[in-house]
Amino acid sequence: MAAGRREKLVFGLYRSFWAAADWVYPPACAGCGRPGARWCEACEAQTQLITGPVCPVCGLPARQESLCPRCRRRRPAFTALRSWARYSGPLREAVQRFKYRRDLGLAEPFAERLCRLYRSTGWAADLVTCVPLGRLRQRERGYNQAKELSYPFAAALGMPFAPQAITRFRETRSQVGLSAAERISNLEGAFRADSSLVSGKRVLVIDDVATTGATTHAAAQSLLAAGAVQVYALTLARAVRLADHSDPVSGQ
Repeated sequence: MAAGRREKLVFGLYRSFWAAADWVYPPACAGCGRPGARWCEACEAQTQLITGPVCPVCGLPARQESLCPRCRRRRPAFTALRSWARYSGPLREAVQRFKYRRDLGLAEPFAERLCRLYRSTGWAADLVTCVPLGRLRQRERGYNQAKELSYPFAAALGMPFAPQAITRFRETRSQVGLSAAERISNLEGAFRADSSLVSGKRVLVIDDVATTGATTHAAAQSLLAAGAVQVYALTLARAVRLADHSDPVSGQ
């Protein structure tokens, strides 16, 4: 059986598993708590999709399609980053549940949203991977939410999935509360990529939330050092702060 066809069969079985789980244990929406769906239509309607102009590299919402000040000052290692929606409202609540409260059923509906986003980009990646957790956080949490999101995404599109393509070589402090410069410094040298998996390939990296893009930048650096030819990235959500919109030209 061809690889792509096999992956799509796996995704069909994955969806069947969650449909059965929903029948046995009726779900409640992770965004609002309303019974009947893991992610309801009302919360979807309240979600602020990122559909307007964005920085062509980091994907930050902008008034026009031009490089944002941050990317002009220091261009990231990745080719492009795009996010499905803003990290706010019901989506923020759902991501928190997915990330910290083991609400793994959200991976299916959110992977479907990422599939739509990927198809709209026109990218042609050869391999899907995800941002890895450090050993301590992996042990504490018991799972990596980026991996849980990436698996059904890759299977739905029939793409090869290699979660082991990037490893976290060095433990880092939490990125929460750090400035953009501190985030970059915190992650410097934190990742290593497997050249036997990524050399000569266009790699797509999946994560749950992007803030400054520092994590994606560090992951992309490791992939390019291992021989990847291009690195693209998708995240479910994008944290957009008021300060990001202060530039009069780009709107950031």
